[in-house]
Amino acid sequence: MGKRWAKRWTSSGPDHRRNNLLVSRITPSPSSEPIHWALPPSKSHLIRSLLLSAQSPTGVDLYNIQHAGEDARSMRRCLQQLGVKIEDFDGEGELLHQVNPVHIEHNPNSKRWRVHGVGGGGFHRPATVLSAGNSGTALRLLSTHAALIGGPVMVDGDGSLRRRTSTELWSSLEQAGVTISIGVGEERLPALLDGPMLASKLSQGITLDISRSSQPLSSWVLAAPSLPCPTTLRLEGDAVSSRHSSLSMELLEAFGGAFELNDDHLTLSPTALVPPSSYTVPGDASMAAFALLACTTTGRNITLIGWPDPQDAIGHELLQSSSGVLGVHWNDELLTLAEANEPANLDLRDANDLLPPLAAVLAMNAGGCLTGAPHAAFKESNRLTRTADLLEQFGLKATVTPDGLEIEGNQKPSRPSLPVDTYGDHRLFMTAVLLAVKCGGDIIGQNLHTIADEAFLDRLTSAGVGVEMLVLPPLND
Repeated sequence: MGKRWAKRWTSSGPDHRRNNLLVSRITPSPSSEPIHWALPPSKSHLIRSLLLSAQSPTGVDLYNIQHAGEDARSMRRCLQQLGVKIEDFDGEGELLHQVNPVHIEHNPNSKRWRVHGVGGGGFHRPATVLSAGNSGTALRLLSTHAALIGGPVMVDGDGSLRRRTSTELWSSLEQAGVTISIGVGEERLPALLDGPMLASKLSQGITLDISRSSQPLSSWVLAAPSLPCPTTLRLEGDAVSSRHSSLSMELLEAFGGAFELNDDHLTLSPTALVPPSSYTVPGDASMAAFALLACTTTGRNITLIGWPDPQDAIGHELLQSSSGVLGVHWNDELLTLAEANEPANLDLRDANDLLPPLAAVLAMNAGGCLTGAPHAAFKESNRLTRTADLLEQFGLKATVTPDGLEIEGNQKPSRPSLPVDTYGDHRLFMTAVLLAVKCGGDIIGQNLHTIADEAFLDRLTSAGVGVEMLVLPPLND
């Protein structure tokens, strides 16, 4: 029995059974009516405010959490495993009934989350593994807290997250006296973090490499209220995505935390938080890139709802300031198709998540270069090579450079003859869907968008786009 089972389910060989393909078949709409495009809440803000609220000594109400996305819900689930109570309220302020008060899922009708903080250092060791799903942000921000808890805590994620490295964060935690065990092979998770951190180690300072990701730095910053003693981080390397680490510091300060930044040294102090009674999560500015792409592929006006203030756009405000070279006229909430007269040259150092949709926008306009994004190679997929691969499936040409892409202009996407591989990456999936809105196509994936924008496909179907969920036989069968 065992041998037959092993042979039948081997990952290669003549008896290997390949999985069927779950695809979204996209059919263009002839409508010319405007599209209403409401931005989801910023997962960067929501995940961080959840973690700070959980360390607060009082309750904090979080607003604008509808369509929060799987990444934010992963953080919420993990915090509940650590002993944090989170309640759901409807738009009238009524507590939504929960059959089980410790149920870890949120109510889909919730308009507000109330987080009952447990104070700094109040997290309990979880009974089971902390699974961050697809969220690298949730995993890394939680890992420092897991390392503060006495005894082993296992952190894990889905198949995509297991292939992403957290070397810099693990190194910093080991300097604090934490033992980390990771299996051998290609997968970098699960990781067993056996703490707690030692004050004798922390008092000597921690060296942290910030050249590949800002998340390890944010992880330490957002753990400040729970640290056992003041800790100085010696920051090494040329920082990337610095707006996100700055956001972590700004929110820590807004919730009453304390830190001191001097050049390349950051000192964190375990100060008890004094949080606001409520916090409204701004809209996710990065998701507006898909509104620009929708305007480009459909030619229809877009009413953009929920665009945040510039200070809350965390680098993605370049969408508005560069809309002209992207072939879109941006007037308050209204996006209309325009003509891009010259190639664009956009630096995505603080906005590398924009790379896939902007590459598609440039290909259909005057082309150009996307630079400053070598760290995009360490996302859910290698977004440098995979974005070029995705465009090629639609007949669009782009060249990978060491830090971005060079894109030819004045191209037109054509319907792919085969289902489009989106490499398990939600931003590539959303880009592919919007390219198919122009030419049609079968896009591999059906729920990837829910990681960050749960209403994405519903928004398109409301605009008349055909979206059909299909199960197709494996390729080459």
